[in-house]
Amino acid sequence: MDILFFLIGCLFLAETIDLFCNRDFLIFVSDTINPADYDIKKVYSVEKWLFAIDTLASYSISFHLGGMIGDFVMLAVIFATMIAHWWVFKSPKFRVPGRTPGGKKKR
Repeated sequence: MDILFFLIGCLFLAETIDLFCNRDFLIFVSDTINPADYDIKKVYSVEKWLFAIDTLASYSISFHLGGMIGDFVMLAVIFATMIAHWWVFKSPKFRVPGRTPGGKKKR
């Protein structure tokens, strides 16, 4: 499990670095999310900090920095950031005005 969280932390770190450089490594890889539907600057400005938190939490779990209690706290932090990631992509605050999911324009 330690190696798994370490490798996930490395993946989160790569995405964090890319987002701080205004590039994307993971977010818009699939065909289900169209980047044209989102205000990329707003999405990147929030996602880079969420991925930074995910990185630190994953490394904390992999190195057992807080013991067993700390591991569970970091798992809760990762779960909270996953909810925040979901909120970013479902919230109209991060969408391009006048567009709905799937690239359809509002009338």
